[in-house]
Amino acid sequence: MNRSMIKMLLLLLTFFLCSSIRAQPVKLEGIKNFNKVSKYLASAGMPSTSDLNLLNKSGYKHVITLLPGNFEEEESAVEALGLSFDQIEVDWGNPTLKDFTHFVKLMKKYKNEKSIVHCYMNYRASAFAYLYQVTQQGVSDETAQKIMFAVWQPEDTWLDFINEVKAHYRK
Repeated sequence: MNRSMIKMLLLLLTFFLCSSIRAQPVKLEGIKNFNKVSKYLASAGMPSTSDLNLLNKSGYKHVITLLPGNFEEEESAVEALGLSFDQIEVDWGNPTLKDFTHFVKLMKKYKNEKSIVHCYMNYRASAFAYLYQVTQQGVSDETAQKIMFAVWQPEDTWLDFINEVKAHYRK
């Protein structure tokens, strides 16, 4: 084999290796309590900076946190990736209908663009995603519950909140 054939084989090998590496799907399951709710909505626990990079590579355009407090660092990291960042400060002990209606407005604004809603463990976020599916998208209670129950089963304050929101939208 001459030198030019070896170069050609090396170029082809490099091309195929690079192509197969790029073709690998991004694995989002490593994100804390990640739950793909629908084609355009996911919920999760608190994402790390590397998680945000994975979300960006997977086509997510919007990050919504439901946590109260200062999230300037996350906001900067999200915006540096070219994604939007929104914060709805949902009090764990007192989630409100107003919090949820704010979330609905954001989801309507983002329509058919991939969004992820998160909190610390994906409890608040999975409840909001569940309510969004049931009240806004016509998903059956049973189907939406399966997704939420994969993360947690709300009780007490959160069960009351869920029932209040569902009753509001049944009017």
